[in-house]
Amino acid sequence: MLTRLAQSSLSIALSSLLLITLASANDLSFTIERSTAQRGFDGQTCWVHARAGAIPAGVKGNDSDQPLVVMTTQKLLLTGSDVFYRLHQTTSNDLAATWTDLAPIDAFARERVGEESDTLPTGASIAPQLLQPGDETTVCDFQPQWHAASQRLLGIGQSVWYRNNRVMHVRPRGIAYAVYNPSAKQWSKWKTVDLPREPRFQDAGSGSVQRVDLPGGDVLVPFYFKEPSTKQYSAAVCRCRFDGQTLHFIEVGNALTVPIKRGLYEPSLTRFAGRFYLTLRNDDRGYVSVSDDGLNFGPPRAWTFDDGSDLGNYNTQQHWVTHSDGLFLVYTRRGADNDHVFRHRAPLFIARVDPETLRIVRDSEQVLVPERGARLGNFGVVEVSPDETWVTVTEWMQPLGVEKHGSDNSIFIAKLNWNRPNRREVVSSEHRRPSDQLLPYTDPPKAYQDDFGDLRSPLTFADGSKAQTAEDWQRRRAEILSSWQDLLGKWPPLITEPELEILDSRPRETFTQHQVRFQWTPNEKTTGYLLVPDGKGPFPAAVTVYYEPETAIGEGNPYRDFALQLARRGFVTLSIGTSDATAANTYSLYHPSIDDAEVQPLSMLGYAAANAWHVLADRPEVDSKRIGIVGHSFGGKWAMFASCLFDKFACAAWSDPGIIFDESRPSVNYWEPWYLGYHPKPWRKRGILSDDNPARGLYPRLVAEGHDLHELHALMAPRPFLVSGGSEDPISRWRALNHSVAVNRILGHSDRVMMTNRPDHSPNTDSNQMIYAFFDHWLK
Repeated sequence: MLTRLAQSSLSIALSSLLLITLASANDLSFTIERSTAQRGFDGQTCWVHARAGAIPAGVKGNDSDQPLVVMTTQKLLLTGSDVFYRLHQTTSNDLAATWTDLAPIDAFARERVGEESDTLPTGASIAPQLLQPGDETTVCDFQPQWHAASQRLLGIGQSVWYRNNRVMHVRPRGIAYAVYNPSAKQWSKWKTVDLPREPRFQDAGSGSVQRVDLPGGDVLVPFYFKEPSTKQYSAAVCRCRFDGQTLHFIEVGNALTVPIKRGLYEPSLTRFAGRFYLTLRNDDRGYVSVSDDGLNFGPPRAWTFDDGSDLGNYNTQQHWVTHSDGLFLVYTRRGADNDHVFRHRAPLFIARVDPETLRIVRDSEQVLVPERGARLGNFGVVEVSPDETWVTVTEWMQPLGVEKHGSDNSIFIAKLNWNRPNRREVVSSEHRRPSDQLLPYTDPPKAYQDDFGDLRSPLTFADGSKAQTAEDWQRRRAEILSSWQDLLGKWPPLITEPELEILDSRPRETFTQHQVRFQWTPNEKTTGYLLVPDGKGPFPAAVTVYYEPETAIGEGNPYRDFALQLARRGFVTLSIGTSDATAANTYSLYHPSIDDAEVQPLSMLGYAAANAWHVLADRPEVDSKRIGIVGHSFGGKWAMFASCLFDKFACAAWSDPGIIFDESRPSVNYWEPWYLGYHPKPWRKRGILSDDNPARGLYPRLVAEGHDLHELHALMAPRPFLVSGGSEDPISRWRALNHSVAVNRILGHSDRVMMTNRPDHSPNTDSNQMIYAFFDHWLK
């Protein structure tokens, strides 16, 4: 029976607390605490593949002060071979003291090829010619893991196909994935990654693996593959981009194999001290390989102990436990008085890895989970918090009779409690240059490469001819700028000799905060904040824009404190906002007056930001050639128009502004009178367009004449810009960005247009890290 279980003891002292002091220069150590989440054996099926993911405390869907651990597992039919049924799940919000009852996940129910239906099951399109009516599919070898960039729990496994309830030997296989919604306590319908249409990827899976998530949303997914009718696997790592819903294929690294039986498969990946390590399964021995970039790996080497002897692991997987101060391998092996265990797949061992020699430190080897007759070779690793890493594993009850040694299909939790926090992300960032993090995001997913949508190319002149050279582009650029200036209204003369009044100054952390006032339009002054780092300049600088200037200096909503964070990184920052207009619900700037504006308000905001640029450029602490601009949402629109229309901004980051017109999105509301739809009051009712509430002013003309904001983006070239995309700028916006890529290509650049993606509108730690890396790369 499935019952809610409190933390319990194993009959052979599995609950004892073991102190393991590892022989290492830095004395990293941990204790092992073991418990069970589930036990009981019905003699016909058994639970297998128990693997967990941890949703951090305090994030959306987990308001508690403890991580929410979601563990999946599935039933195996004992009279078959790898005959799996739908995934089940159990959760713990008290660090494994208790677990909920195991419950089936309907999204993973088996799907069947119908007799007459044209609708194929999930993953069938990989190689439909291999299927026939009655064949069934589901997901197996599933591993959940928190994806920080999207703030989602992303699980990855592989599809499996059955005919007459037996695994098909010649079958399609895909990298399967799904997303967990903690609020609804449900998994999404699973999908498969759209790999290149090559025969070698028709049988390609990512089962039982560990992946590495990169800042910005990309995922390095280790997988193994072969043509369906062949026997030998190769393993590689593919880079995918996860936007919170879809795992998009980007590229694949080099293939690894060995000419031994089934080759290399079930790879697991980790990153430690700036390098990437891959451990791989082979029928005769386990293998390891290393890489500097996570895609291109060196020749695989058989695992050995540091004395040169063979590790003894064979025909089963190994996985990593990674701490910022040490790298460990969890594995099974022969030679441990375990000849009675199928393929010597128990006990589970853990030992330290020497990352230079790629050998196991024999003296550090410890038993992580003891054996009781059943195999323990299919297990998972989850980083629950900086203080705890868990290994989860079930007793696999094949072949029949293993229970005589004491096993009962228990699901074990082996906690590693570290003696000091795992600072893994900090260590990783120290070893990664900004360009290493950024440059991958100049590549759109394969599905969007060279896809320009139905937008008119900015390279096409008004007379229909096309710019083909850098000289052509300069003429075309002038044409675009002149056209938009006519449409938006001419700016007043820029205030190129600003007078900055300092109202207040105070030291703060490693910089000085000045409250300042200056003329930002011919008729108005504004109050903002100038943050100047300690030390000798000249420094790079950035203008930050939002509803009010206090937010960017850390006195408003979290993750919008761009001025503060950049000042901490050695930038002079000037934070400005439309406080008075925001309070009046007019939001923007109107010249010469709100009753008779001659410039579209969003363009007027750009004008004000250009004057703020002159304020920074006039400061002795600032290098005027290294000034950027950044904003989120309303501020993202503002930053986009400012940087596109004023070419002295060296670069720009736009956080989820809505980079093209999109009348299906109420927040991409360029039709509003405070953006591009100005008209005299009374204003239209705020909200999405309708027959009863249409757009007025310039906006409907822009749409009718075929204009869109990609024309403005092109004015940035060759200056770099980053779109920090969220709900309003999904990954499909590459159709617009590809037009700027094409312009930069003419100018000889391939690295000036970038986009990261997250599913939510609000920025987060990861998305902002990419913004700061962007400014570090282009302005320092």
